[in-house]
Amino acid sequence: MAIASATVAFVDYRHWSGAIVLAGVKIAVLFAVGWLLKRKPTRNGRGFLVGAAILIPCLNLASKATLGNAISAFIFYVFFLGFGEEFLFRGYIQSRLNAVFGRPFQLYGVNWGWGVIIASALFGFMHVLNLGSLVSGDWTLAWWWGCWTFFGGLVLGFVREKTGSIVAPTILHGLPQAMAYAILGL
Repeated sequence: MAIASATVAFVDYRHWSGAIVLAGVKIAVLFAVGWLLKRKPTRNGRGFLVGAAILIPCLNLASKATLGNAISAFIFYVFFLGFGEEFLFRGYIQSRLNAVFGRPFQLYGVNWGWGVIIASALFGFMHVLNLGSLVSGDWTLAWWWGCWTFFGGLVLGFVREKTGSIVAPTILHGLPQAMAYAILGL
């Protein structure tokens, strides 16, 4: 998920062309995560080595990053933004909708239902509203943002269904953004 989120650095996600690319990346991530989770991987040292090999080339990009910026980014994106949105959308909304509609579908051995789709649509629509731009005084509807966050919501919803918890989706939601801000010093 973190590698797929790096796509944001290479495409202009603020326009439809970039949003479509990101939506395609999120769909690919959904199937990759499903395939990986179907195999039920175990924790081993290879994951750490692969992560380190990916991050080492990024170290020269970290010239603007500071320890304080990295810590504040991690705390904000994982504990506040990631946890808050996952608690609402995957923890509450998706589980309530699953209770109503059930989980009649299956993907890679994981049962899921309309709760994943509706919660993802609401997650995407919340990003369309772009309430954060109210602070800058330049509020506009961001349909392009809602498009690719809908597909990101499907990935997070699938992980929620597979694990039965919001811990993994919270980490998958907040950590890539925290890494981008910590490493790139944004």
